[in-house]
Amino acid sequence: GNASWIRRMFEAGGQLKARFGAENVYDFSLGNPDLPAPPAVAEGLRDFAEHAGEPFAFGYMPNGGFPWLREKLAAHLSTEQGVKLTADDVLLSCGAAGGLNAFLRAVLNPGEEMISFAPYFVEYGFYVA
Repeated sequence: GNASWIRRMFEAGGQLKARFGAENVYDFSLGNPDLPAPPAVAEGLRDFAEHAGEPFAFGYMPNGGFPWLREKLAAHLSTEQGVKLTADDVLLSCGAAGGLNAFLRAVLNPGEEMISFAPYFVEYGFYVA
């Protein structure tokens, strides 16, 4: 069909897992994490679900993310990485691709060259064009 080759590889991986067993197929197509969320994240999701019926529970957030969450992430990262961070140092995105796109557009100037390892995510070319 019209799917990208990465998407086609992902779909083929699912078929191969069904045929040969998931333990025998290594899927490097989408970077689809298979690790469980940390307990604190799972607890946060349960807490969020309890408030899902409230107004704006699924509303838009500010472009950089909720200030209270950025503050908590900055505190966590400061402790984890041993580097003092504030909420102004942390931005949230709705996914790695969106965050990477925004980052590359912020740091690269038109006409500059970007060097990337291969294989790479097919969208990178669109982010730097």
